[in-house]
Amino acid sequence: MRIALLEEDAHDAELIGGWLRSSGHVTVLQGSGKAFIKDMPGETCDLLIVGAGVSGITGTEVLLWAREHLPASVPMLRISDSNSEQDIVAALKAGADDCMAKPLRRAEFLARVEALGRRIPRLSKRPEVLSFGDLSVDLKNRVILRNGQRVSLTPKSYDLAVFLFSNLGQLLSRGYLMERIWGRGSGTSTRTLDTHISRLRTDLGLMPENGWVLQSVYQHGYRLEQTDPRPAVLKRDGHREQPAC
Repeated sequence: MRIALLEEDAHDAELIGGWLRSSGHVTVLQGSGKAFIKDMPGETCDLLIVGAGVSGITGTEVLLWAREHLPASVPMLRISDSNSEQDIVAALKAGADDCMAKPLRRAEFLARVEALGRRIPRLSKRPEVLSFGDLSVDLKNRVILRNGQRVSLTPKSYDLAVFLFSNLGQLLSRGYLMERIWGRGSGTSTRTLDTHISRLRTDLGLMPENGWVLQSVYQHGYRLEQTDPRPAVLKRDGHREQPAC
């Protein structure tokens, strides 16, 4: 998962971040609550962890903001200095899906993170074949069919297509897509991502007349949405034509 970690205390941030990275997760670290609110609209994460040390704003305020502005599918874990019932109830009412008190125990912490990850629909077990109108995605054989015909895709284009289909309607940041498809620190340029997106539009017919919108969102990333196909227009000679985009 790509996990946003909000923790001001440098020692705790390094400790928690190290545990997460050792388990194969990618962390996006913020030390200031105000900086988090400023930067997160341009980011995408699978899970949010709000640590005990947050400056400029309270942890409860961060949770309330995140629940309002982040996708509902993003689970949130609150880490607190206190184990009091009042603090736990406040965190849960503010939108946290789970709450842990310090000192943290590594195995328990990672188990709770994995449990929250299982709540994310696209990270849970999927069927072997996904169907979207005239498109069929064979996950087992890594093949995409369009109108029953196999579409020739590179491995990365296939991975990108499956990830977009698995996140229909979700706005995905460029950094998030680059990390998920090419890996962190791969050195791949964002131009490569843009080229793959352009090819998918053509190869898979991800266009409004086919019931798709693959939208580029300025200074953020991409969103794939499934819509109603545009109706064909009947010409005077009796032939049908599709309206221009």
